[in-house]
Amino acid sequence: MPQLTRRITRHPRLVLAIWLIVLAAGALLATQLDGALSGGGFTNPRAEALVTQKVVQKAFGDAPNQVVVVLDGDKTLTDPDYGSATNILRSAGATTITTPVDNSAFVSRSGHTAVITAGFDGDGTSAQNLVPGLQSKLSADGSAKNVYVTGQPALDFQLNAHSKEDATRAELIVFPLLIMVLLVVFGTVVATVLPLLVAGSALAIASGIGFLATHVTDISNLYSNIVSMIGLAVAVDYSLFIIKRFREELDRGETPADAVVTAMQTAGKSVLYSGIAVVLALAALFIPRVMAFTSIALGGIVVTIVALAVTVLVLPAGLVLLGDRVNRLRIPLPARREKRTTPHRHPRHPGLIGLAGIIVMLAVATPILGISLQSPVASATVLPANDPARIGLEVIKKDIGQEGLFPIDVILTSHGNSTSTQVLTLANKATEFLTKEPGVNSVDSVTTRGIPTEQLTAALDAATTPKPLSQVFHRSNGTTTMRLLVTSTQGPDSVQAHDLVRTIRTGLPAALGTGASVAVTGATAQGLDFDNTLIAGFPLIAGVVLLLTFLMLAFAFRSALLPALALLFNVLVVAASLGLLTAVQHAVSTQPLNSVTPILLFAVMFGLSMDYMVIMISRMREAHRGGLAYDAAVLDGARRTRRMINSAAVIMIAVFCSFMTGQIGIVREIGIGLAIAVALDAVVIRIIVMPNILRAIGPRAFGAKRGTTETASEDAVLPGPEVVEV
Repeated sequence: MPQLTRRITRHPRLVLAIWLIVLAAGALLATQLDGALSGGGFTNPRAEALVTQKVVQKAFGDAPNQVVVVLDGDKTLTDPDYGSATNILRSAGATTITTPVDNSAFVSRSGHTAVITAGFDGDGTSAQNLVPGLQSKLSADGSAKNVYVTGQPALDFQLNAHSKEDATRAELIVFPLLIMVLLVVFGTVVATVLPLLVAGSALAIASGIGFLATHVTDISNLYSNIVSMIGLAVAVDYSLFIIKRFREELDRGETPADAVVTAMQTAGKSVLYSGIAVVLALAALFIPRVMAFTSIALGGIVVTIVALAVTVLVLPAGLVLLGDRVNRLRIPLPARREKRTTPHRHPRHPGLIGLAGIIVMLAVATPILGISLQSPVASATVLPANDPARIGLEVIKKDIGQEGLFPIDVILTSHGNSTSTQVLTLANKATEFLTKEPGVNSVDSVTTRGIPTEQLTAALDAATTPKPLSQVFHRSNGTTTMRLLVTSTQGPDSVQAHDLVRTIRTGLPAALGTGASVAVTGATAQGLDFDNTLIAGFPLIAGVVLLLTFLMLAFAFRSALLPALALLFNVLVVAASLGLLTAVQHAVSTQPLNSVTPILLFAVMFGLSMDYMVIMISRMREAHRGGLAYDAAVLDGARRTRRMINSAAVIMIAVFCSFMTGQIGIVREIGIGLAIAVALDAVVIRIIVMPNILRAIGPRAFGAKRGTTETASEDAVLPGPEVVEV
């Protein structure tokens, strides 16, 4: 790194010119990112529900994208009203349309509220992009007083739009806060501007790279959120660490070029390892192979690498050009005061103090034992209350009931030329099993459609399936496929509906014997499969994060003990923050925690908290190598980095808290979870637990044996008077 830094300091203007060109290109591409992102991504395409959904589309002609139109007013809706809306949907490309004329359950008792479903072929992004136009045309048509476009494409489109709004709002909130914090930390306007330039350029370039990536794969709208969330935190923190060390070296009398080299050799190296830790931790999110996590991982990794590149390559060029001018435009803050000069004695019994801190963290983590995880499905509660897609679902739920729109699809498949008798026997067994299950509201199958037995038998033996049975029975090339539509008493997003899917998958095959294979799909089943994918993948994700982080830190510290301690401290932080988040969730809601939150919190926080560990340990070892006794070096390193780490923690907390204003539920959960984790890490682990545990372990933590020459006495005095900045 010193050689690279010296080359940068010799050609700083060239480096800045290249940076400006890259920044301009990134900003230009970033303006096109929003329209290229996709909604959704909270499904596993390889799981049973999604695989079975393709069978349903092929056998029963269901279009892959189902838009739901809600007509709601103060008059009785008639066939012409449905026809007018149908014409608009057909002109937009709908391939299948179902109105109350086709399904009497699609209208309320008063006749003032009705539902029309429209199926669209093609990919999900294309269907989502139709939503604003449909909403505008249907509202202007006058078929009803109020018209709401909802369904999965609409929910995904609105989620995408609000995610961008959340990211923009968070940035508008956090930048003034960052300015205030940085002004207090640096005390000068020039030094304050530098981290903001680093952060702004990292976000712009990462967003531009994200747009290019959308040409290769589908990327979720969460990409924008994670770029803002992670990018602001790491970019400002990394530049803060380097600028602080640069100014410190200037105060010691070094030239700007030498000060930059020293800052990059010390703080810069720590920042590099911290950034690598973030990248390695986020890379584990690729393991589940679901779009939401892949997008989060990609966004976090890209913005971290960009932030590292700008911090390591561009910031040194700016600092060497500024030199002493980095301290210009000083802010009139309260004067520094010198702390008492009486000898500062080492706290006694460090092992007990460190152990007490660990016990407190474990106690805070205990609510995690009762954690309940579930991703929301067929639910618009993640959207703001005034969103038309959310209002539409709420109107359906209140006036009609949404169970019929999001049923549990039970698919029975038998191979060979099954007779009508065999089909009826199979259907009767399945229907009987399902109707007896607690929580089942209704079952729709070939045997529940009110067709007399003789007519039904003839229809099942016919070469072509009659229209009344076309949505529940299909025969082709010797394969018979039956669909049973099951609605739950508490709705598709309830815990009861999820339990019902589990029961069907485990109990129905045993009840049917070997007559047919059983598969379950539908919104509830898709959500359950997503949850199971994350829960099953968590041990592997955690193992990969722990292993890669351990190896990276072992290489950085040339020690096995320090990485082990780092992993222990990080696990404590994540567990305690999840415990607090679970307790908060139980206090304010009966809904489970989003299944995405724990894994995301683990991966993101595991990477981010390495900043503090690497910075503090590096400064402690630097002091120890400089001649301080071990205990004195530990406390001196902690003292010298405490204010900087607290400032960095305040910055991170401000960034994460700004996302608590978001309209998207999962973004709020992640924001509060990360804010809690950073606070616990900075206050409990880095101030109390880590220094005391290191002192209790002794010099072997740094690779040396405990001896009389390595250990300061309990009454040893730290070198020099301590100056506290107010």
